[in-house]
Amino acid sequence: MNLPSNTPPDGDFVAYVERLTHANAHASAEAREDRLKPGEKAAPRTSPTASIAKPSAQSAKPAPVAATVAAFATHVKWVVILWIATQVLSEVVPGTGFLFLPALLVYGAWAVWQANRRSSGALLQRLRELARQAAEEAEKAQKNQPSKKK
Repeated sequence: MNLPSNTPPDGDFVAYVERLTHANAHASAEAREDRLKPGEKAAPRTSPTASIAKPSAQSAKPAPVAATVAAFATHVKWVVILWIATQVLSEVVPGTGFLFLPALLVYGAWAVWQANRRSSGALLQRLRELARQAAEEAEKAQKNQPSKKK
C-alpha cells in the first residue's frame, strides 16, 4: 500500500515551508480584512497552495483564531504587569494603589487605538455602523411602544 505524500518531490523542504508560511500569512490577512467589512459575505478564497497544504482535521487552531488568542494573552499579560506594578508602587508610596484604574483605562484606549490603526480605520467605521443600527432599532422600538394614558 503506497500512501500519498504531501512533501515536495525534489526534497527542497525549506522552499516548501516558506511557500506554506507565505500562503497562510496571506490567507489570514485576507480573513482579517473580510471580518471587518460590514454586511458583505465574501466567497471563500482559496490560496494558491491549497492543493499542496491540506491540514488534517486534528491539526492546530486556524491562524486567525490562534492569532486572536495570542493577542488576548498579550493584553492579559500587560494588565497583570500593570496591576503588579501599581501594587508594588503602593507599598513604597502609600495611597497610590488606586492608580491601577486610570492606568487600565489609558491602556484600554491605547489598545483600541492600535487596533483601529492596524485595520486602517475599518474598526472605527464598523463601530459607527453598529452604533447607528442600534440607534435605529431603539428608535423603532420606542415608536412601537403603546403610550401610557391615565
